[in-house]
Amino acid sequence: MDLLFKREQNRNWRGRVVFRLWSMTEMTEDERDLAERYQLGKSIVLISDDEDILKWSFAIGFIAFLVAGTFVGANSENVFAGLAAGVLASVVAGFWWFNEKRETIFMRDLIHGRRFKCGSIVELAKKEALLDNACIVLRQVLETAKHWDGVETVPVPSLPREEAKDVVVKFA
Repeated sequence: MDLLFKREQNRNWRGRVVFRLWSMTEMTEDERDLAERYQLGKSIVLISDDEDILKWSFAIGFIAFLVAGTFVGANSENVFAGLAAGVLASVVAGFWWFNEKRETIFMRDLIHGRRFKCGSIVELAKKEALLDNACIVLRQVLETAKHWDGVETVPVPSLPREEAKDVVVKFA
């Protein structure tokens, strides 16, 4: 498995430099088959608190609902056409915003590739290191998945009395 990076830099509409990082894993056919068989794409590799992004996506969706609903409703004799257009626009705009901004990384982001926006080179370097660690996690999960079929015997050692007490206190 290899991790691919593609770096770009552009200017946004305000003239500020925006760094973009695209990342994807290059997998063997066996690794890809394991990921599909166990539906690993839905698994979260790195979780982040995306609550603020979710709130903004609802706000963007509401604005899209108002704009599209008003525009289509004003240009159509059918009121339901405006309502339907508003709902569709709100779902699409809200989902797009959330997916663009979210920090949570799913396995599918590594398997199929994902683009990240970074505000600085330091943020880009941190994201690369984070993705490198996420790729290591994905690799180990795939290695473990090779052995999920069948039965495995794992010996559990007997601990001395004091160590056993400490284990019970720590985990009970």
